[in-house]
Amino acid sequence: MPTAVFDLGNTLIPFSFARLLPRLEPCRERAMSLFERAETGLISPEEFRVEACEITGVDRRDFDRWWCSIFEDRWLIAPTLIRELRPRWRVGLLSNTNAIHHQFLRRTRPELAEFDFQVLSFEAGSRKPDAQIFAAVEQAAECPPEEIIYFDDIEEFVLAARGRGWQAEIFDGSETAVRLKLGVA
Repeated sequence: MPTAVFDLGNTLIPFSFARLLPRLEPCRERAMSLFERAETGLISPEEFRVEACEITGVDRRDFDRWWCSIFEDRWLIAPTLIRELRPRWRVGLLSNTNAIHHQFLRRTRPELAEFDFQVLSFEAGSRKPDAQIFAAVEQAAECPPEEIIYFDDIEEFVLAARGRGWQAEIFDGSETAVRLKLGVA
């Protein structure tokens, strides 16, 4: 069965780190290293919270709310599209994310449980554009790479997917374009 795979951030759900920048800019280099370790599962959520609070000065009691404030309440691709696809497609999620953001999104967006599979960087131990995370999707998809169609807002990740033989498209914010590509009116 062909497989449609979607990126999470700024493909399914809009987000921006802009709200966090006042606290992150003074410790940018250290914060980027910390984010990478969290996104690849090298540190636990609790270790991440402790270190992030230490470098940003955010109070521990406010951290999760602050950290998850990057997400908007709306969808860019409606969950109804995922439901419409499922009779003819396996539907997957591929995301560079950390455990805290994922837990928040699973709680606030229960529709994410409707995907046939999810490959998350903090669980896979690698991030896009690393080959290892794309290989994990191929295994979960249970189909040849050429039967995978992938949507992501970041060109580098789309090109990496194409390099593996996937059909991959840059998501430009248009659910209509996704529907046309997938043949769902």
